[in-house]
Formats: sequence, C-alpha cells, structure tokens
Amino acid sequence: MSNVEFTGRLEAALKVPMNPAQREIVDARVASAVAGRQEHLRGWFRLPMRTALLLALFVFIALPTAVFAAAEYFGGSESPFGLAGPSEFTREIEAAKAVTPIPTGFTWPDYLRAKDDVVYSRGGGSSWVEYIAICMWQVDWLDARNDQDHARQAADGLVIASIPRWSSYGPPFADQSYRDVLDRVIAAVGRDDPAPVAANIALNCKATHR
Repeated sequence: MSNVEFTGRLEAALKVPMNPAQREIVDARVASAVAGRQEHLRGWFRLPMRTALLLALFVFIALPTAVFAAAEYFGGSESPFGLAGPSEFTREIEAAKAVTPIPTGFTWPDYLRAKDDVVYSRGGGSSWVEYIAICMWQVDWLDARNDQDHARQAADGLVIASIPRWSSYGPPFADQSYRDVLDRVIAAVGRDDPAPVAANIALNCKATHR
C-alpha cells in the first residue's frame, strides 16, 4: 500500500468529530507521548509528516474508537452508562445548563451541542457542561482579581471552592489526575495566588471568554 493510499484510509477513519474538551485531552496525550519517546521516533521520518501525524492520531483515537465500537456491538461497553444518541445527549446538555451556575456576563458557547450521527457516552453531557463552567469561573476570578473587584473575586472563590461537590469532579468521567489539577486551582484561589490559575486557563481553557 502506498503512502497516499494509507493516508487516505487514515483520514477516512478519523472523520468522527470531537468536542473541544476531547481535543484538549488528545492534544495532551499526544504531547506527553511524543515528549517521552523522542528516541524512538527516527523511523517516523521515513514517512511524510502528514502521514506520520495521521498515524499518531489513529493510534490515540481511531483504534480505541474501533475497540469501543466492537465491545458495544458484542453487548459490552467502555462507556460506564452506555451510549446516547444526539437527541438524548442534547437533553443532557440542556438539563445541565439549567442548573449549572456561570458568572455574570458569560454565555454558553455555540460548540456546546451534540452533532448529528455521532454516538456519545451517556452522562457525558453534564460533565462537558460543568467542565466549561469551571473554566468560566477561573477566568472570571482572575479578571476580578486583576480589576481589584474584591467582592466579585470573593464570590467567585466560593463557587470554585465548591467544585469538589460537582458531579464532574468524581468518577466515572473524572480521574485522579483531573482532580489533582482542580485541587491545585482551588488551593491557589484559596491563598490568592493567580499564577496556577492563569497557567491552567492557558492550558485547558483557551476557548473560554466573556
């Protein structure tokens, strides 16, 4: 099989859209894997750069997706609560938006929606909504601190301190590494230290703005 044919097949396998939160997770995993395995990459340079990148994405996305689809077909599932179609996932998102607080002046982004012909993890809609809201509160806290709006900063700090009681903080959709990130942000807010908050916003909340 030629590189052109191989690249074409990989592109076809990678057409399932990802939401922004999923893209950031994949970006982090790819960056971590590449950083830790530079000494093993020499063979990759025999492939065109575009083909090598697609192959990396195939390993991290398409292959796990294929295994997941096979498990579902034979009666099992990697999704803890099973699968949901676009209509059900939309209802999850709207229900979560109705009860999840966001700072004054912020609105839910347009990309926070289910796409047609995509299968989702049941329960993931609520976690996605809360993930975005948590970013909003960090941005607003940092803005309030920079503006010396002490009342707003204190109010935002109370919301951020309550995040461990949010459903997305616990399993099955959050692991310990994610909770560690949030714990560092919460601790930084508690001691009025903007640096860890700003770093997390730059890394995980790039799409969040007023």
